[in-house]
Amino acid sequence: MNLASKIDRLRGQAAKPQVDPPGFQRRRRLQSEPVPQLPGRAHTKKLTDALQADWENSGLLLRSRSYRVPADEGNPGDLSRLPDVCGLSEPDWVYIDTETTGLSGGTGNLAFMVGVARYRDGGQLELRQYVLGSFAAEQRMLQQLFDWVGPDAVLVSYNGKCFDLPLLTTRLRMHHIDIKPGSLRHLDLMYSVRRAYRDHWPDCRLQTAERRLLDIQRKDDLPGAEAPAAWHSWLRRGVVSQLARVLEHNYQDVVSLALLHRCLVPVYSGSVQTGLNHAAIGRAWREAGQSELARRVWESAGERLDDKGSLQLAALYRRRGEWSRAEKLWLRLHARGNASAALALSKYYEHRRRDFCKALDFASQCDPAEREMRYSRLKEKMGGSLQLPLLQCG
Repeated sequence: MNLASKIDRLRGQAAKPQVDPPGFQRRRRLQSEPVPQLPGRAHTKKLTDALQADWENSGLLLRSRSYRVPADEGNPGDLSRLPDVCGLSEPDWVYIDTETTGLSGGTGNLAFMVGVARYRDGGQLELRQYVLGSFAAEQRMLQQLFDWVGPDAVLVSYNGKCFDLPLLTTRLRMHHIDIKPGSLRHLDLMYSVRRAYRDHWPDCRLQTAERRLLDIQRKDDLPGAEAPAAWHSWLRRGVVSQLARVLEHNYQDVVSLALLHRCLVPVYSGSVQTGLNHAAIGRAWREAGQSELARRVWESAGERLDDKGSLQLAALYRRRGEWSRAEKLWLRLHARGNASAALALSKYYEHRRRDFCKALDFASQCDPAEREMRYSRLKEKMGGSLQLPLLQCG
């Protein structure tokens, strides 16, 4: 190939359009966006006025409020009368809720707003809301937040076990702050609500619990999914209106946590008789070593107690030697065709009443594997084949 041909070939290649490598356009777009800067004085005043908050050093905002529990809410008594926290001595309850930059994990996710509250004398709820005015304020916020929480607090959250606390723990570790929220005692009310109501409600979100248990209907509430965009609007464009709505959303979340905690105590004591899963509540008390409370909850359900709960209540009666009560429950379940109740009755009549005919009758209604085993046992006790005893029993 001569020199002229080579030149023509190179000119042809240069005329071809160049294709950007994958991801180039996205990187160029991100680079063109303004980088968040520390807000100036004008923006600072704009934000503090909108949030009615105090501006701390390094871009941290703090809003302090109080909430008085309505008198008609009554006094729930000991707030530790829940299976997950029973036995705590004079707990210092601290209610906590976070608003974050996203719902996904990873080191890029942080809490730009944290609301906390605790009860003071007279039923007054003292609330604090920490807001990041800039990224630089995060370390200061975390330190102040947990200084206020204290080392002896019992944290109360809604889904905090899987989300809020792991997120805060990660951020504390990144800033080399020697505080471990996971070492604090913790009550996650989402599990208490699910245990009691998941079979009766379409979902167990916090706002569903608000409507059904607290009669709270939120108005003009900003959905939590829109909170990250509201914060970024402040950082990049100085827009404060949506961030003020996030603050109110967070405030209501924290207040609802405190009210929901109070509301669940009578639910778990057996005072509420309809619309909940008594069997699951009783099991939680039994697993917590509170068999008397389990019995009270199961008995409060009456005929509404499901088969599994009734079997567990009958087993509790059996362990306490209350055989007539256990028999009554077993017979009621057996009338509904429950094979486990038939097995319990067969054992009861064999071992306690020594009535082998009735034991054999109930054994015939057990599951096949149990039926064969009980037939073999009763055959030995009755002496001979089963055909003659069956005729005599009839």
